[in-house]
Formats: sequence, C-alpha cells, structure tokens
Amino acid sequence: MKRRHRRRLILWNEDIKNLIENKKKAYLRYLTTRSDTDKIEYKRLGAMVKRETRKIKRQCWEAFVSRIEHDSHGRQINAYKKLLEI
Repeated sequence: MKRRHRRRLILWNEDIKNLIENKKKAYLRYLTTRSDTDKIEYKRLGAMVKRETRKIKRQCWEAFVSRIEHDSHGRQINAYKKLLEI
C-alpha cells in the first residue's frame, strides 16, 4: 500500500500550541464533571483553535501566492511543483 506524504504548512506556533493545550484541559475537565458548562467551554475552545489555524493557513497561502506573483527570476517550475504537491 502506497502512502502519499504531503508537505504540511508551517502552522505550529506558540499561540496554537497554547490554544490546543487549553482545549485538552477543557476536554479532561468535561470528562470528569460531565457538566454542560464544561462541554460548552470545550466546544468554544475547539472552534477557536479551528478559527486560528484557518487564519494562519490563509496567511501562509497568501504569502505563497505573492511569492509566485513576484517571481522575477522566472522560477515558475518551482511554483508548479509546489502547486502539484498541494
């Protein structure tokens, strides 16, 4: 069975790391208490993590596209290779 290994965007920073840790703590708190408020807090933190990762992905994509657009040395082959990886 062949597996495709895709290059991942560099998304991991301290903000995302802290948000994920807080989400995990909220999940563990919800598992122990099973209260609705803890569940709502866990869901809120999960949505916040998703929102932040989408924002960072969008920023990375815009930076990538701007590098392609301002390619003054004619390295469009590299751009096509990157696009094929995605």
